[in-house]
Amino acid sequence: MTKPILSFLSRFALGAAVLAALGGLAACGKQDSAPAAGAASAPASLDGLRDQKAMTQAAERQLPKGDPATPLGGYRKIDSGNQVMFAYFGLLNLPLPYEDIAKQYSEEYRRTSDSFQQKDIVKALQPRIDQEIAQAKAARYVLLEQRDGALLERYNFDKKSFAVKGMDSNDRYTYFNDNSNYTLGTTNAPQFAALNVTDEAKARAIEGYLSKYTPLRMEVYAYAQDADPSTRRVKLQVMKLRLYGPGNELLAEQ
Repeated sequence: MTKPILSFLSRFALGAAVLAALGGLAACGKQDSAPAAGAASAPASLDGLRDQKAMTQAAERQLPKGDPATPLGGYRKIDSGNQVMFAYFGLLNLPLPYEDIAKQYSEEYRRTSDSFQQKDIVKALQPRIDQEIAQAKAARYVLLEQRDGALLERYNFDKKSFAVKGMDSNDRYTYFNDNSNYTLGTTNAPQFAALNVTDEAKARAIEGYLSKYTPLRMEVYAYAQDADPSTRRVKLQVMKLRLYGPGNELLAEQ
């Protein structure tokens, strides 16, 4: 059983990085008294956080971008943590740690403590690992899918849209249970935080399903842009969302 990447997929385990803003210390006593210890550090900390965020955003703007014209049939479905791992190493372009990969990939490797057997297993798996990573490197357009009765918030009549749960931030990540050491994150999730549905009939249908917690299916099409070695995370550019009803009818997309 998997715990799926996407931040927006509600049944998958999700994690979020929280930035703590340090407040300035209030001045007290006489105006000419010495400042309280640490009083000057708060602005510096806030500036540091802002600078770090700005640098991250600038770096993400330099990442390769997916082609919106790519046919949906050209996206490769990801439903395993091992696929995430192969995509990660395909993007990283560094010497491969075959033993670490085999430890995640092979149950036979994990079952034995015989170092000679482990080396034999790694040697036997190496061509297959190379092939899997090469295929992942060549297929950077990926598709993730989730079925749930609570994928969306209720209809916003003013905005004529449904908020997509978990898509309001890039701080979240998704993993699969078979290999949770490698995760998927996003670089542009907030752009897809609202699923616009201006057709009243379709909006009524979706709202009706949500009110009854009827499982719907969401397809998330994305492009693998980069690998972050500090978190073992593949960064995805979301390209398209599609929402399907219980009868597999297309309800909305953007």
